[in-house]
Amino acid sequence: MPRLLSVPRTHQVGPTTVWEWPGRPPDTLLLHGIGNYGRYWDFFAETIAGRLRLLAPDARGHGDSDKPARGYAPQNFVGDVLAIIDALTSERPLVVGHSMGGFHATALTLARPDRVRALVLVDVGPRIEEAGDSRARRLSLGRPERFADDASALAYLRETSPGYNDAVYANRMRWVFMREGDTLVWRSSKTALAKILDESRMHASEVWARLGEIRCPVLVVRGTRSPSLSEATARGMIVSLPHARLVELDAGHNVALDRPRELAEEVMRFVSELR
Repeated sequence: MPRLLSVPRTHQVGPTTVWEWPGRPPDTLLLHGIGNYGRYWDFFAETIAGRLRLLAPDARGHGDSDKPARGYAPQNFVGDVLAIIDALTSERPLVVGHSMGGFHATALTLARPDRVRALVLVDVGPRIEEAGDSRARRLSLGRPERFADDASALAYLRETSPGYNDAVYANRMRWVFMREGDTLVWRSSKTALAKILDESRMHASEVWARLGEIRCPVLVVRGTRSPSLSEATARGMIVSLPHARLVELDAGHNVALDRPRELAEEVMRFVSELR
């Protein structure tokens, strides 16, 4: 696992906090999954090492971004990303989306194909396996409200998401939680997560049914140990998409945490094909 050598700068685009790692074109938007945060991409960014300019927002309801009472449908997230593109880029970006972020990246590409240069979908697709869906709901909605100290919070992370190294757990301790008095509470809003899950389920079929309309190049990345995206679903996506290829990495659902170096190199190979 690479050691974090650079600290990204921050931007505020309306209600959205955006983390930026400077680098070369094309500008690349990194959209995280449910319950995560922009700094989820730290280890991926370290391997990219300035070869791309990276922009990673905290999605609404997450991290340091606003947590409104309503407005968690795909079109709300699409609007947030378009505002980031308008404010912080001078070109059509490459959009990399993991899980929830991949669903919203797909909705963005369908709504505004003129604003997306190419798309990377990381462990997300038209069908999410029951094991992955139930795990996402359990971790989003069944979590404790707060933890008395760092040790109990870390024990919860290790129990519910085992198998990472110490650097990953340190990253998650820093960015998943914030201090409230003497306790640790979640940066993401449980109310927001519940609404995102409901809205995603409500709108999933109308987004994924149009997958074949996407004409830009697409890289589909699947973790071979993921409980969410099956091999059959991933290969079906490649058949549906006019300009796509599939990469499978020895990873679980959180490919950017399990295999940040391999994911970064696959993205750079994809960028070289675009060039």
